[in-house]
Amino acid sequence: MTAPSPTKPSFWHSLLERKLSRRDAIRATAGAAIALPVTLQVAEAASVATANNGAPVKVRDAAQSRRFPPFKPTPASRADTITLPSGYDFQVVAPWGEKVSSDKGEFEIGFNHDYVGFFPMDMMEGGSSSTDALVTINHEYVNPLFVGGNTKERTPEQIKAEMMAVGVSVVRVRKEKDGWQIVQGDKHNRRLDAFAAMELTGPARGSSAVKGATSVKGTVGNCSGGQTPWGTLLTCEENVDGYQAQWNGSGYEMMHQGWVVEIDPFNPSSIPQKHTALGRFRHENAAVTVAKDGRVVIYMGDDKQDACIFKFVTKGKYDASNRAANLKLLEQGELYAADLGKGAWLLIDFDKQAKLKEAKTGDKLRFASQADVLADATGAALVLGATPTDRPEDIEIHPKTGEVYAALTNNSLHGNFFGQIIKITEKDNDATATAFLWDVFAAGGPKSGFGSPDNLVFDPYGNLWMVTDTSNWGGIYEFMGNNAMFFFPTEGPDAGKAYRFATGPVEAEMTGPVWSPDGKTLFVAIQHPGERSAGMDKLTSNFAAKEGSKIPRPTLVAIDGFPGWR
Repeated sequence: MTAPSPTKPSFWHSLLERKLSRRDAIRATAGAAIALPVTLQVAEAASVATANNGAPVKVRDAAQSRRFPPFKPTPASRADTITLPSGYDFQVVAPWGEKVSSDKGEFEIGFNHDYVGFFPMDMMEGGSSSTDALVTINHEYVNPLFVGGNTKERTPEQIKAEMMAVGVSVVRVRKEKDGWQIVQGDKHNRRLDAFAAMELTGPARGSSAVKGATSVKGTVGNCSGGQTPWGTLLTCEENVDGYQAQWNGSGYEMMHQGWVVEIDPFNPSSIPQKHTALGRFRHENAAVTVAKDGRVVIYMGDDKQDACIFKFVTKGKYDASNRAANLKLLEQGELYAADLGKGAWLLIDFDKQAKLKEAKTGDKLRFASQADVLADATGAALVLGATPTDRPEDIEIHPKTGEVYAALTNNSLHGNFFGQIIKITEKDNDATATAFLWDVFAAGGPKSGFGSPDNLVFDPYGNLWMVTDTSNWGGIYEFMGNNAMFFFPTEGPDAGKAYRFATGPVEAEMTGPVWSPDGKTLFVAIQHPGERSAGMDKLTSNFAAKEGSKIPRPTLVAIDGFPGWR
């Protein structure tokens, strides 16, 4: 296998080349021992502290950074299991198809797990239980071979099966003597699928951009997400447009999808809110922080080639004593996109930006209102001069420095086959600032040992944990083995060096890592094991198969063995 033929470098890649060259020159001068790629055109290269998806902001010895991994690094693997260092083990907790009961009935866990949220059961009382929690699981998409069993055509029955297998699961889990268990019958347990009732909020609500809708049906394409300080899930709708044809006749409307959806796991009767003020694009994630002035800021990635990095700043301020008001915060605010050439956040506002009023598609004006702008946030960002990058996937915020880390997965259109992680430093460490600096934290490739960075999560010491996302195996990707999880120190002499912690099953991604607050359990989703299976008699994986079956299952797993941080 040879590398694809790239097009000429983009403006973004010219910027990236200069950053990489400058970084390597500095490291060479300092006598650094780590060799890193300096070009993307060949196959060898491709504040305010914040709660981080379950990990606490403050721990007893957080000031003493762990600049080395708490494990012996593992080699790449092709095994059809989760390969872990000595002393660690995993447990299958909530696999696809598992039956879960609530006080209202029974449902099944959905397919292709992605983002995982961890909400301690005592969170509303100010607690941080690490043994009793609500976990939320995104279900991104389905494989018709396994869901519905029809790969040749989509009958009404097949469409219904697929629509019931996507969305979000909310499940209570508890750590017992024999491991993590689903708490059956709990009133909080529920499924939100492509049929579930949703409400639109914000400028596009009721507009022609969403065909006049105020209430819509379902949530789909649920990729990564985020958690708010007031205890809600932000689930992000990513690849949603293709269902218009796939689910023809079902009533599916693609303009009702592609938003950030807020779900209250503590109120099972609540109706999820799709916040149009945050824009419509291929949402990968929603990284939440509270700025110095109390406003809430959310960083988001648009997961496709030559797409942009966004942030949203609320109009109102966070009030720790008023959860009801916080539940309205994401309805109003300002949306920005990053100009990485100038280090500036560009305001995406129809009334304030002449370029948006003048933009045309052919001889017709492209936008007539802010609702139109938000419904095509990608197009609006590019009209304003925001920088198209390399598939910005997950974005997370360093708990000690407030720096913003973004995983740019890859971009074969411009010869970047392995991606990189960049970090953004806001002016004056103020998340609401309109100016910033940025640099490359780590670049993928054979020399660094990883490629195609995807989901990120920090521990309270400021170390970064990352999982990879590649669907290519062999050739220039042979060094990677199966998709894996890596540990990176973010300070000290080994900052940016990748240490392999775990490797996932065959043809799977490890997604949505989230810590229990005590740091002793890491929850991870295993998505699409055996994805390339050509038939039930040609399965490429049997991971998490039911007893007596060989069919692989996406699942939530709990990895134990960590020393913790309390």
